[in-house]
Amino acid sequence: MSFFLCYKCNNNQEKIIELDYSRCGISEVPVDVYNNSPTLEVLHLEGNKLKDLSPQLFQCIDLRYLNVSDNEIRSIPPLISKLNSLQVLIFSKNALLLEGVSPNIDKLNKLTILDLSMNDLGKVPEAIMSLINLQQLCLNDTGIDYVPANIGRLSNLRILELRDNGLRELPKSIRRLTNLQRLDVSDNNLSQLTEVCESHGNLTELWINGNNITKLSASITHLKKINDFDASYNNLQTIPKEIGQWTKITNLILSFNQISVLPKAIGNLRNLQVLKLESNNLEELPNTISKLTNLEELNLQNNFITKLPSGIGHLRKLATLILSDNKLEQLPPEIGSCCALTILNVHNNYLHKLPDEVGHLQKLTTLGLIGNKLEYLPITVSKLTNLKALWLTPNQTQPLIHLQNEQLPDGQVVLTSVLFPQVPLPEAPPSVHLPMSHQTYHISFNMDNIPTEASLSRTPTPHHKELRRLRNILRGSDPPETQSPNISEIKEAKVTHISGDLSASQSSLLDKDDDLHQNQVVEALEVLERATRENAAIYKPKGKESPANDDLPKQPPPYHIAAAYSKNAHLFAQFCPPSPHDQPKQFSQQQPSNIHHPTPKFAKNRADQIQDYYMKDSPTPSVENNETGKKANSKWPFGTHQICKVIEVELTGCRILGDFHIIAKGDGIYVDQVHPAGVAYQKLYPGDKILSFDDVDFTVVDSHAAYEYAYQKIGSVKVVTVSRKQAS
Repeated sequence: MSFFLCYKCNNNQEKIIELDYSRCGISEVPVDVYNNSPTLEVLHLEGNKLKDLSPQLFQCIDLRYLNVSDNEIRSIPPLISKLNSLQVLIFSKNALLLEGVSPNIDKLNKLTILDLSMNDLGKVPEAIMSLINLQQLCLNDTGIDYVPANIGRLSNLRILELRDNGLRELPKSIRRLTNLQRLDVSDNNLSQLTEVCESHGNLTELWINGNNITKLSASITHLKKINDFDASYNNLQTIPKEIGQWTKITNLILSFNQISVLPKAIGNLRNLQVLKLESNNLEELPNTISKLTNLEELNLQNNFITKLPSGIGHLRKLATLILSDNKLEQLPPEIGSCCALTILNVHNNYLHKLPDEVGHLQKLTTLGLIGNKLEYLPITVSKLTNLKALWLTPNQTQPLIHLQNEQLPDGQVVLTSVLFPQVPLPEAPPSVHLPMSHQTYHISFNMDNIPTEASLSRTPTPHHKELRRLRNILRGSDPPETQSPNISEIKEAKVTHISGDLSASQSSLLDKDDDLHQNQVVEALEVLERATRENAAIYKPKGKESPANDDLPKQPPPYHIAAAYSKNAHLFAQFCPPSPHDQPKQFSQQQPSNIHHPTPKFAKNRADQIQDYYMKDSPTPSVENNETGKKANSKWPFGTHQICKVIEVELTGCRILGDFHIIAKGDGIYVDQVHPAGVAYQKLYPGDKILSFDDVDFTVVDSHAAYEYAYQKIGSVKVVTVSRKQAS
């Protein structure tokens, strides 16, 4: 009994023949595919993240349809030959290369549709030419530049798509594809189409747009079953009269060519529904156009047409008529017979008035009249009850405007508004349709003024309040009594040895309110002392004992430390005993100019204040000792002595592009070049180290970040503070 129950259960089990996992974001073939492999016939895996096809997939031996387009698959494995029942294989939009297509694909004898579009193949795989049962082959955008001569073997092909490649010609063997119904060779480099001939009598669609074809051969006009033909974006100058034999054509697109005359035989296209001829050189239309009684759309934009034939009124099914950018001075009154017209666009012509018969176009919804010379509209326009848009000016904010009645001197009643009379728009230069060329261009950028050693870095932008406080410190201005000094900036500064002797020369500046700042000064002294200990060995040579401090040239402190120290010098004086080195020295000769004699005066500005500290304790050149009469320090042992002078430069007057150029180095930004005709000439010099732009200090930020900011503000900066080395 149990045997019959199991048999019944197996018979009732559902057989899954189709699975759809399209656009599920999967990166592996789902397990359900393997579980249903005995019965699976249709599998959708398009739009996922698959990079390869697992071997288990090829156990679905009854699979007839496989779509894996829009993935990241790099190869068609040799196991593809196991899917001998496969009829449709869609492999477009993957990462296939030519070597990734297995030759075993030729074992798919039942394959009728193969799509390898949008893969970087570069060449048609040879194995495809053995799939003699193929009916549709799509190789769009695969980078191929020729079609193999043995393509004629695929005699069952009905659809051949070779769009968007680099084809320059088609092989003669393509004439053997007598069953072709659709041929798409658009967006290639074809210059002629002689291989498409009367042997392709079954063609219903032919797409040759976007090539360099200059002439249609007479053989192409014998395609008597053609329904859709697109030859736009070529260099056609004439249309052969044999085109009149395309009696079944419904869509004819000849836009963006150089056609100047239409053959009269075009009137034989009685089934034509869409005719597009924009951007050509047409000056008139043949009268036979009135025979296109099934025409629904006629686009004649951007030509040189001066007059429409009166027979246009016979186009009773015409719904869209585009006549903009021509040279029309009037519309024929017969246009009122186009009773199906819904869109009439005559922008940018020379119309002075519209015929009263426009009011008969009861289905008209859009009427475009921009850029003409109209002074009014006929009163019959008010009868257009379905009109949704009336365009009279490009600045119109609403599709419909208010019209009012006005009586002309001759008694005629018309419609006017504030937009009349119209002012024609300025004529654009004539468009020139140039032949497509294959010349390549290279775009290069001038990198002369960009430093090669600079690298991109991310530096936090200081808060504007921090910048303002730092500016006050650098300028030496006294902060409010309730504001504590910015100790954090002193902590982060790299300082050299600063002895307490520096405050001795300022002892006479002791302020009466010292007690109010005593705690702040003690804290600042601790910070300076700690920084001094950490940086005391900055000039100590490696592997050698450090000489006495008196034997080394004293280094000036960073200017922001000197400025902060100077600002509160009268407070530091009471904690730092005066040093004998700071007492005025006596000389038997006239004092050299580079010896600084400290005086108890405030610096006039930030530059003078910082300069005092930079020049303070400079090594003394050769001078004569007053007691012995001999020369002390007869020779300066460290070479030419240079001092850094801090200067504020004001850049006023008419600025020119490239007044001066800057360059970034490891320790800051420097002036690189100065234009002789600029306002910075003889004010800034190459080699000047830039300390700040206006109120923005560059010494507290990374040199590359300073360079990026300075490079943007170099054309508008008014005050530049620089440090300039001068030999003494």
